[in-house]
Amino acid sequence: MKIRFTSIIRICIFLLIPTLAWAQTKDEFSNKTLANVEVQAFEKKRNPLRSPDAIVLLDSSKLQVGNALSFLPALNSQAGIRMEERSPGSYRLAIRGSSLRAPFGVRNVKIYWNQMSFTDAGNNSYFSLLDPEQFQQLVVSKGPSGGLYGAGTGGVLLLSSQTYRSPSVQHQELFHSLGGYKQSWDIRLGKPTSSHRFYTSFWQQQGYRDQSAMKKQWFSYEWNKSFGTTGAINLIAYYGDLAYQTPGGLTLKQYQENPIQARPAAGINRGAIEQMATFKLKSYFVGAHVSNAWNANWAWDAIHAVQVNSIENPTIRNYEFRQEPNLNNRGVIHYKQAAGKGQFTWDLGYEFQVGQFDSRTYGNRKGVKDTLQFEQNTRVQQGGIFTQLEYDGLKNWAFTLAGSYNKLWTEFQSSEGIFSPRLAIVRRIGANQNLVAKVAHGFSPPSIAEIRPSTNVINRSLRAEKGWNYELSYRGWSPAANLTWDLSLYQFNLDETIVLRRAADGADFYDNVGKTTQQGMELSLQWTATPFLQVLSATTWQNFRFTDYSNAGRSFNGNFLTGTSPFQQSLLLVWKILPGLNWNQQFLMTDYLYLNDANTDILPSSRVWNSKISYRKNKTKYSWELWLAADNIGNEKYSAGPDLNAVGARYYNASPGRNFSGGLTLNFF
Repeated sequence: MKIRFTSIIRICIFLLIPTLAWAQTKDEFSNKTLANVEVQAFEKKRNPLRSPDAIVLLDSSKLQVGNALSFLPALNSQAGIRMEERSPGSYRLAIRGSSLRAPFGVRNVKIYWNQMSFTDAGNNSYFSLLDPEQFQQLVVSKGPSGGLYGAGTGGVLLLSSQTYRSPSVQHQELFHSLGGYKQSWDIRLGKPTSSHRFYTSFWQQQGYRDQSAMKKQWFSYEWNKSFGTTGAINLIAYYGDLAYQTPGGLTLKQYQENPIQARPAAGINRGAIEQMATFKLKSYFVGAHVSNAWNANWAWDAIHAVQVNSIENPTIRNYEFRQEPNLNNRGVIHYKQAAGKGQFTWDLGYEFQVGQFDSRTYGNRKGVKDTLQFEQNTRVQQGGIFTQLEYDGLKNWAFTLAGSYNKLWTEFQSSEGIFSPRLAIVRRIGANQNLVAKVAHGFSPPSIAEIRPSTNVINRSLRAEKGWNYELSYRGWSPAANLTWDLSLYQFNLDETIVLRRAADGADFYDNVGKTTQQGMELSLQWTATPFLQVLSATTWQNFRFTDYSNAGRSFNGNFLTGTSPFQQSLLLVWKILPGLNWNQQFLMTDYLYLNDANTDILPSSRVWNSKISYRKNKTKYSWELWLAADNIGNEKYSAGPDLNAVGARYYNASPGRNFSGGLTLNFF
C-alpha cells in the first residue's frame, strides 16, 4: 500500500510540471496583493506591511486552504500561531504563547466578528461554533494590543463577514473518511445598500478515537444597511448547537498500545465511555454595529450585543450545568485632520462587558446527573477606556501612541485596574520597506473558568497577568522578486504568570507563579515563484522560560514554558495548474515540547503533510466546485493537543492518521 501511494504522488508531481508552461493567464496570481491590501484593525484601515502592529491577514482562500471544517490549517500556517485539536470540536489557541491557561477552549485571546465581541465577559470564546466559509477575512493581531480590544496578552482575532455583491445561493456537501458529513446553505438577498444573508450548516463527525464524535448545527442571519457614504448598520443574529464527546488523555503506554481508545477506568475513576463524557453548548447571539460620519473630520461607532451560552458537561469526575448570559457595549469616536503632508488621527472609546455565570455541579453516575455537589452564581464585569493617536506628518516617519485603562470586577476579588500604554514608530525605507519599533504593556485578568475551576474551590487570590512587550520588525515587498517578507523579533516579560495545576483526582486549578521571559523570532515569506505557483513560508523560533517559579520547595527557574515548542515551520504551495484547477500542498513541522512544568516529560516532534485539489467551473447563471483533500498523508503518529501537567502522565490525545475528505459546492446567481 505504501509503494502504491508513493507512486501515485510521484506521478502527480511529474504530470504537474509541464502544465505550468501552458496554464492560462486569467488564473495567475496578483503580485501586488499584499502590497496594496488594507484591513480594518485598531480602528484604522491598515496595510499589514506598514502597520505599527504585528498583523496577519488571512483572506477567504487561505481560510479554506484545507477541508474548511475548522480554522486549524489556516492558523497553523502562520508564524507565531498554534491551534490545537484535542478531538473534533475541541480546540485550543495560542498566539505567541502557551495554551497552559486553557486545558480546553480558547482563552486569553479576544475574538470579534464585524467589531462585535464574540468573547464573553468571562474571557471564554467558543470558537468551534464558527465555520471558515462564513468569513471574507480573518485578521490576527499578535501580542498585547494596548487595550483597544479589551484586556489581554494573547492577541486578537478580527473576523469579517463576506462582502455582499449580488443575490446568490450557495450549497455545499462534504464527506469525510472518518464518518463525517457536512451540509451548508448560504443565501444572500437584496442589493449592496441593503442586503440580507442567511447561513445554516449541519456537521457531524464520528471521530478518530472512541468517544470522540461531534455534531454541530448553526443558523445565522446578517442584515447590512448603508446610508450613502455617511453611515451604516450591521446586524448579526445566530443560534448554535454544538456537542462533542471528550475521550480524555492517555498515558504513554496506553497511547502506544492503542491510540484510538478513550481514557479507560483507573482506580475509583470510571472511564470516559462509561461516564459518557461530552461537552454540550447552545449559544444565542444578537448584536448591532452602527457607524456614522458627522462630517469630514468626525465619525463614531456604537456596538451593542447580547450573548447567552448554555452548557451541559458530563465529565469523568462530575456533571456540570452552566447558564451564561452576557452583555457587551463598545463605542468609539474618531477624529482625523490633515497636518502638513501627513495626517493626524485620534480615537477615543470604551468597552464594557457584564455576564452572569450560574453553575451547578452534580455527581456523574454513568452519564446521568447525581446529587448536587456545588452551586455558584457569579457576576463578572470588565471594562476599559482607550485612546489612540497617530501622526504621519514627517517624511518617512509615522508614530502611534495609545493607552487604555482596564478593570475587572467579581464578587470574589478586589477589583484590579491597570493602565496599559502602547508606543510604535514606523520608519519607511524607500517605497516598499518599513522598520517598526514597538513597546506595549499587556494586562490579562483571569477568566471565570480560572477563578472558579473544576475543583469547585473559588480562587480568591488569583491575580491578573501583566507585562511589557518589546518588538522590532522589518517588513517589505520586492516587486522585482515578487517577494514579501515580515521579520519580527520580540521579548515579552510577563509577571504573575497564570499556570495550570492538577489536583490528585485530575481536577484543574490555577495559580500565579511569578515571572516568565518569552523571546521569539518570526519570519513570514510570500513568494510568487511563477505566475502559477505561490510559496508561503512561516517560521517560528521561541525561547519561552520560567524565570521566577518555585513550587513545593522545588525551583523551575530556567525551565521551558510548558506546552511551547522552540521551533515551528509551515510551508504552503499553491498551484494554479489549469484554468479552474488548483492544488494546495501544506507541510507543518512542530518541534518537541515539554508536557509538564518540571520539563521531565517531552512530546516528540511531528511532521504532517496535507494536500487539497479543487476544480471550479463557471457558467453564466451558476458555478460549481469539486474538491478532494488528504490530511496527514504520511500517516504520522502524533498528538496535536496534549493535556499539560496531567495527573498520572495522561498527556496524550491521539490525532487522526491518514484521512480523506471531499466536497461539492454549487453557486447560483
